[in-house]
Amino acid sequence: MLVDMGTTKAVTRQGKSVFQIPSAASRIALLSSSPVDRIIANFSMGRQTLPCPTRFFTSRDEALTWLLHTPLP
Repeated sequence: MLVDMGTTKAVTRQGKSVFQIPSAASRIALLSSSPVDRIIANFSMGRQTLPCPTRFFTSRDEALTWLLHTPLP
């Protein structure tokens, strides 16, 4: 699943909790060019147990490559 955070202004506690729920996604790529988004994403990922591999990207191409071509653990 590709999540484009480019226009996200804020994420509520309830919104963050959604990423802890198991889903059909085998991995999640968070995409944004903002350094603030990177800090928020890394902080959130470090504090939660996520249901699948999740990474932050500033490049859509790199995010898609990771999503589509990297073997799952």
